[in-house]
Amino acid sequence: MMKGIQRFESYKLISSCFLVKGYTKSLIVDFQRQNVTFIPNVLSDFLDNIKPFSSLFTLNNQDQKIIEDILLNLENLELIFDTSYINFDNFNKEFDYPSVISNAILCINSESNYLIDAINQLSDLLCYFGEIRIEDDLSLKLLNDNLSLFEGSTFHSLNIIFKTFSPKIFNDILNLFRNFQRILEVTFFNTPEVIINEFEGKYIPKVHFRSENITHQNCGNIKKSYFSTSLDNYIESLHHNSCLNRKISIDAEGNIKNCPSMTESFGNIRDTTLAEAIEKPGFKKYWDINKDKIHVCKDCEFRYICTDCRAYVEDPEDILSKPLKCGYNPYTGEWSEWSTNPLKQKAIDFYGMREMVEDMQKSAGE
Repeated sequence: MMKGIQRFESYKLISSCFLVKGYTKSLIVDFQRQNVTFIPNVLSDFLDNIKPFSSLFTLNNQDQKIIEDILLNLENLELIFDTSYINFDNFNKEFDYPSVISNAILCINSESNYLIDAINQLSDLLCYFGEIRIEDDLSLKLLNDNLSLFEGSTFHSLNIIFKTFSPKIFNDILNLFRNFQRILEVTFFNTPEVIINEFEGKYIPKVHFRSENITHQNCGNIKKSYFSTSLDNYIESLHHNSCLNRKISIDAEGNIKNCPSMTESFGNIRDTTLAEAIEKPGFKKYWDINKDKIHVCKDCEFRYICTDCRAYVEDPEDILSKPLKCGYNPYTGEWSEWSTNPLKQKAIDFYGMREMVEDMQKSAGE
């Protein structure tokens, strides 16, 4: 057994993989294949050069056999390679991007008239991603006029969210994608069940339907389906907040915020430029709060591929508190329904979410 396990002494992770150590287990994130693999922490310490390989020899024969099988599997999956005859440099994990603001959430309705100013100012800040939240029954012409404003801007991509299902927009959805190639996805909320049953999963992949209402309180859900194995997102999350770094939002009245779910405003775009707003005291206070600084999250193996929320946290008086809507316990490795957790009830009431939670629990029980 000793001879077999010793042959792995000079093995390291391939360059497209990063290692994240949690309290109970560790995670290998493979950005090339877009997947994750769990390994024991004892093996994580070896692969991460925290402990010498000889420390594995202190394990009993049964545990050594388990470790050897895992190493063989990692080798077969091409996640580790032999470095005994290869010199290599460590992957550069520094984060840098030329944009001052990288992503923006723009809430509009039929009365909003700030969009052209916002797009021009965001282009000056080199913003490349936008989420457009449409809060009323916008006409097809007005929607097309608004989307036309992004032509010639720095925006690479847009997600469009409709607060209410719009039959006329839906009927023209193919033209919408054809005419505005920046659009990545369109999501309709308050969608009739008959539409969902007929088209969900049968239409184009970029169109999503939701039956529930959407409010700012819907923000901040932590789910495995939201995990991102994008290398860019991973590198950014090592240094910054995975949700709020370089983000800005503008509500339908033009108020400038960190995100729509937060109450603090840093001016109105009618009398304050976005460049002025982001330099105001407090605007950037969330940008550098990465998961290594957040209680509980700092011990989670998912922390660098997970989303985050500072708008709704377990302890509203602690900016470093765990996200309220996370049901994962890294100390047990188990997921549970966050809304029924007794420790979260005080925060649910503080944020005025009781009715939303009860509706959500009612829907889950149906």
